[in-house]
Amino acid sequence: MRAQFDHLVIYVASLEEAITDFTDLGFEVSRGGAHGATENALIIFSNQVYIELLAWVPVWYTPLLRSINRLGILQWLADRKGTIYCRLLNWVTGSQGPVDWCVRVDDLAAQLGSWKNAEMDVLKSEKFSRERVDGQILQWYLGGTRSFDLPFMLEDITPIDMRIPPLTEGAHPNGALSLEQIQFSVNKKATSNALAAKFLSPDIFAQDKQTTTFGMGAVKVSFEQRPMPCKVSLTVSCSGSQTHPLDIGKSHGIQIELVPSNLNT
Repeated sequence: MRAQFDHLVIYVASLEEAITDFTDLGFEVSRGGAHGATENALIIFSNQVYIELLAWVPVWYTPLLRSINRLGILQWLADRKGTIYCRLLNWVTGSQGPVDWCVRVDDLAAQLGSWKNAEMDVLKSEKFSRERVDGQILQWYLGGTRSFDLPFMLEDITPIDMRIPPLTEGAHPNGALSLEQIQFSVNKKATSNALAAKFLSPDIFAQDKQTTTFGMGAVKVSFEQRPMPCKVSLTVSCSGSQTHPLDIGKSHGIQIELVPSNLNT
């Protein structure tokens, strides 16, 4: 059961501001819809992966809820349930910026079973849904562990093409095409490499004394010891002829570099 990279989650204070920022960077940003108390927008790439911008629905995030959050009551309630909500609440009760990443699998129950057999602290999976802006209801399962050393996992219920529709024009206005590589800044690179190799069953794309690069579906994933300029660094292929980095001031804690597609072949 090979895990495939699915998406990166970025928690933002204002979804409207984040949409404006990524639009200014030249991306097509699609409004995803609401999951109840949260709403999202997606930056979808041609290889069917995406960046998720996630925020509280403004009407939900009242002064009372902010006070409850500061007191840690939300997290306490989630921890008592022992489900994947424990992990998800960490996203929207902590710091803004990149907060987690997701891999998709064909059989979430079997994957979680193997992790539990390996004595991982597995959280109970949950069924989720989201209503798109066009009224379509999407459904999927999420699961994982309490540890952020491994990504959380997703199994689609409704067709994946409904959750990750293709780009309108096949490319973003800035020429971005596919997400090729993602690098995470971690506390212990050796630990992250060992866990990924053991529990995600990736292909080893490249390996040397400094870096191991894992092939997880359409995306290459690697880990680097902190500090890095940003917690997450992305390499995105583009239709242009020159490599250039995008403005970090607008990318909400991630570093994005556009690289001509002929250099990634």
